[in-house]
Amino acid sequence: MNLIHTDAYRSAFVEYLRKGMPIRLRLKQAEVTDQYVWRTRRDERVRPSHRRNDGRIFSWASPPDTGHPGEDYNCRCEAIPYVEGQTEFAFHDFSTSLASSHDRWTNADFVRHYYVGAGRSVSLLEIGHLRGIAARYAHNTLGDGAFRRLSDQIADVARKNGPGGLTYSFRGAYDFGDVQFSHGGGKVEGTFSGTVEDRGAMLAIAGGSLFKFSDVFADPLGLGIEPGGMPYEITGEWTAVFSAVVAKDRARSVYFWQGQQ
Repeated sequence: MNLIHTDAYRSAFVEYLRKGMPIRLRLKQAEVTDQYVWRTRRDERVRPSHRRNDGRIFSWASPPDTGHPGEDYNCRCEAIPYVEGQTEFAFHDFSTSLASSHDRWTNADFVRHYYVGAGRSVSLLEIGHLRGIAARYAHNTLGDGAFRRLSDQIADVARKNGPGGLTYSFRGAYDFGDVQFSHGGGKVEGTFSGTVEDRGAMLAIAGGSLFKFSDVFADPLGLGIEPGGMPYEITGEWTAVFSAVVAKDRARSVYFWQGQQ
């Protein structure tokens, strides 16, 4: 990245904090690019809505619904001036419709099905929880969201394999109790398939992932398998497309993997 652009943004951010001068006006005066990449601090203090912006390219003339980085109260996110072919970005977009025409199950519905459903499996779409589970997995699990971590993992696989086709499989267990208490823990596994293109000092990555959720509802009162009840599976699927340009040199990149899935 051009250090002049980085310094200009940081100067603008300081002016915003000290004097309230809009960042986009300050940067316009500094004659930097009219687009930027949103970058979060990747910790639990980041707002979920700002995690959804992470790694995306925005224009100063057309702010996202959240406003620009640093404009929301106590926002610590940064706007990295976007220079084509030099600035890293990486983001996922859901490509499955997450809308459901079904009523959303409550905890009572989960328990009722345990006793009267005869063990029939149900899907997240059927019980109205597909959007909640997919969004929590993408942006809220383990502090920074699985989409951000997948960006790092895919980038590292691309560096290792080089240009051409790319396939990467992933899986993990997560707490989905905030979507509905009855979910508790659930597993998500999937596969990314795409291509990697050589662009000098950068790699361009494009493709998509299929995500599969699985869980078993059993023992609603925690007393062992209860008379009259039968455990049942909860399953779900969704897809997302991925687009990224990352530095070949891992030491220069913000996209590299150093933890668990």
